[in-house]
Amino acid sequence: MNPRRLCVSGVERLALGEARVFEFERDGEQLEGFLLRHRAGLFAYVNRCPHWAVDLDLGDGRFYAADVDRIYCKNHGALFRVEDGMCDLGPCFGQALESFAVELEGDDAFIDLERPR
Repeated sequence: MNPRRLCVSGVERLALGEARVFEFERDGEQLEGFLLRHRAGLFAYVNRCPHWAVDLDLGDGRFYAADVDRIYCKNHGALFRVEDGMCDLGPCFGQALESFAVELEGDDAFIDLERPR
């Protein structure tokens, strides 16, 4: 199996707006990402705000605000479009979350850690 391709199992059971957190290593650093089910599909991002290098979710695994249809940063309220991770409100306006390509195979999602969406 390709070590740069990560499998997240059971994604078909994720409700709309629900995310699954995953860990990966890059250049010797342990990082966290998340896979989010949205009405437009599955999206995977690094759990790191482009404004400050801090986790978006403060460790609770919740990334999505349905009332505004955005991924949000709990540290300072920045909002990111789900489809491309672009910040359209907040101090990192115009910057984007780091994304990964996602392929669905049955009940599993494969996240390509080397290929952006």
